[in-house]
Amino acid sequence: MKKVVVSGGSGFVASWVIADFLNHGYAVTTSLRSLTKADGIKRALARYVPATALANLTFFVADLTQPDGWAAGMAGADGVIHVASPLGHGTESTDELVRIARDGVQNVFQAAVTAGITRIVMTSSQAASTPDSQVTGTLTEDFWTDPQNPELDAYRISKVTAERTAWELAAAHHLDLTTILPGAIFGPVMTQNLSSNAILLQLLQGQPALPKVPLEISDVRDLATLHRLAFEQPVASGKRYLAASQTLTMLDVARLYQRHFPQLHLHARPLPNWATRVAAKFIPSLRALVPMLDRQYHHTTAAAETDLGWQQHTPDDTVLAAAQRLISLGLIK
Repeated sequence: MKKVVVSGGSGFVASWVIADFLNHGYAVTTSLRSLTKADGIKRALARYVPATALANLTFFVADLTQPDGWAAGMAGADGVIHVASPLGHGTESTDELVRIARDGVQNVFQAAVTAGITRIVMTSSQAASTPDSQVTGTLTEDFWTDPQNPELDAYRISKVTAERTAWELAAAHHLDLTTILPGAIFGPVMTQNLSSNAILLQLLQGQPALPKVPLEISDVRDLATLHRLAFEQPVASGKRYLAASQTLTMLDVARLYQRHFPQLHLHARPLPNWATRVAAKFIPSLRALVPMLDRQYHHTTAAAETDLGWQQHTPDDTVLAAAQRLISLGLIK
């Protein structure tokens, strides 16, 4: 039985990656900052993974911001699925957030080298494939974000820096690397760690005015499958794969929810672009959206579909499945 290491086992994406690998006959060991979360993670996974497969899951203690524990936790594994990314505390400068992102990659990759592992699949982000807002047309994996673009926020700069660091380390240590670049990741949550689904929860709770920002959506279940397909298929070696091409705006999502959940009595209207720009001066979370308001470019996932036979849910299916899970968890008041 092959064994993989998944970093950050308590995360939204990592939990689905773990489930997918377990359900396809792998042993999985995953990192946690504290083992106190282990039992809760197993209970959450039990909804999606049969007990016989779940028995092949183990945990070890390691923190992305520290080198300790990683190499020992990776002992005997056949590969690393590096999903986790240190997010900081929201108070860091751009330089500090970039350093945190770079150090996290270095800690994991150096541990893989020490453990004798060469195969790594890493979750990057479409933030590492973001042009300036005036670009039009279709972008492929060949496009890299320019970290000097003045439109970028600290998060996007940190993501492109992390992926660049990964490829530099792969070249230096002869590692067999594939990177996966998702867009806005939605889908059913396993726990109350909502991640980006917190945006959908706000819609379900009646957020009335919505910026007209097109989001390229990745279904977390499809994203997990793509990590496994990339790990398994030699054609993926040394490649980047974009993992989002289908677009919805938050207004589209709100109207979809109005139709499917009439009992919630949702109301939604578009927030004019000028109002979004004004509000962004006072609301930090909106600032990253401003360059996207007039976006005319889009990404293609043709490479993953052609190379790996990858398939996606429709974005409607994705956000509806996410909403149904949020409702089932009793989070809609």
